[in-house]
Amino acid sequence: MSIAMSKTPREIMSETNIPVAALGRDRFPLAALDDSERDTILKVLREGLNHLRRVSPAIYDAIVNPVPGANLEKLVLTFAAVAKAQFPTQKPYTFPSVPGKLGVAWLIPQAIKYGSVATGATAGPATSYASNSWDITVTAGTKAYLLGSDTVWYVTSSATNAYSAILIFYNGLVEFGTTPSAQQFRLISQAKTDYGIYTSEPLVEVPVESNKAIYLHQTPMGALYVDYSTGVKWYFMPTRSGTATIKMLGLVFYEHNFMADTVYLT
Repeated sequence: MSIAMSKTPREIMSETNIPVAALGRDRFPLAALDDSERDTILKVLREGLNHLRRVSPAIYDAIVNPVPGANLEKLVLTFAAVAKAQFPTQKPYTFPSVPGKLGVAWLIPQAIKYGSVATGATAGPATSYASNSWDITVTAGTKAYLLGSDTVWYVTSSATNAYSAILIFYNGLVEFGTTPSAQQFRLISQAKTDYGIYTSEPLVEVPVESNKAIYLHQTPMGALYVDYSTGVKWYFMPTRSGTATIKMLGLVFYEHNFMADTVYLT
């Protein structure tokens, strides 16, 4: 199947009314999705959102309705088409995934820090996340990396038959269990290194749900799509020392072998 077209970040934002962190990218290629693929992708998205609405209506609203007229489903379908176009061999999406096809799933730690066990690569990607966990050990005054490191750019998997790409939703960074760990963040890419920091609003330490230690970190640069071709660095300056539990809400698009079976990274 050939690439059908491409769209600029501005066109995607215009169609979805959701900001996109372009990070220097001028255009995204698109491959066609048939009705079955669209149904598959939306099934995975909607089932996760239904559960999210039950456990945290406030976070659900921040993800689904971040701005008036937001269309999260359109955004997800667009970037599913982008991932399909970018993978070396274009294959259809199925759920669950099967050999020779593409899969889609909600983000889990092993999709971020995928490592050698998951893909056969010689080393996993750079991140401060602990393996198999959304926990990051933080030290006040020392940068901690959601994606990347001081010296290495973060990219998704490019192992043969195990390519992947991730989409982190606008407002899709949630911390819980402790007082929020940071108010300063920086997001850059290999194509856009001159961006400075962005900050959380001063009341980030107020939980978004009554009687639940759930905190929402703003992502004012927009939804973030990351692939294997352009590295990114996303880090923050901790205001305390200890362990921060920071979860990314979003999806991973992948060739079947990337997550063909359950995996525990060592």
